[in-house]
Amino acid sequence: MRKSSAEQSVLAALRQVLGRGELPGIDTGTRLFEDLGLDSTSIIELLMLIETQTGAEFDTESLELEHFATVGTLTEFVSSHG
Repeated sequence: MRKSSAEQSVLAALRQVLGRGELPGIDTGTRLFEDLGLDSTSIIELLMLIETQTGAEFDTESLELEHFATVGTLTEFVSSHG
């Protein structure tokens, strides 16, 4: 999957999980846990939404905490699996 498509999917899923129409100030360096307040439950919801949007399937065995550090690291992870 192209990185731009992956980023669009990540941002769309974040808007749904956070219940916001817009995400002002969100960029690749935005931290998912510290800046956006996500927790383990919201990360699972986020991944499920991304899978639905992209058709990708993520192997739970390959998930690492560093994949969820920032919007950018999650985008890289998604783009490498699509």
